Amino acid sequence: MKLLFYFSFLILTGMVFNSYGQEQKHPKQEASIAAQRQKQERNYYRKGLGVDSVKAAQVTQVQGSYKAALNIIIADTSLNEAARRARISALMEVKNQKLRGLLSPAQQEKIIPGTERVPAKPKKQL
Repeated sequence: MKLLFYFSFLILTGMVFNSYGQEQKHPKQEASIAAQRQKQERNYYRKGLGVDSVKAAQVTQVQGSYKAALNIIIADTSLNEAARRARISALMEVKNQKLRGLLSPAQQEKIIPGTERVPAKPKKQL
């Protein structure tokens, strides 16, 4: 009898607290999390690149718009592989052009991947 009571109490407790086990997200929490993420990114760029907060915010905005546009391109199922690559390449070029306008060459090396940087003209050997 005690064993039956114990298991029924255990099952009842599990059913009651099951709904509390998973955290439910609210729009205010999501907005707060997004704002906190932007602040962390801005601080990362400010410290990593050695720039002021205004320039770090501009870099964060450029990177954020790039990520959003990249997600749209990736989600577009109507594009074939070649068209997708072409759009991504054009998007990377626009992003890098904006970053070149904001940052010095040393800072660009820190943030723009080597595969995306424009190679220097090769020197002719005599």
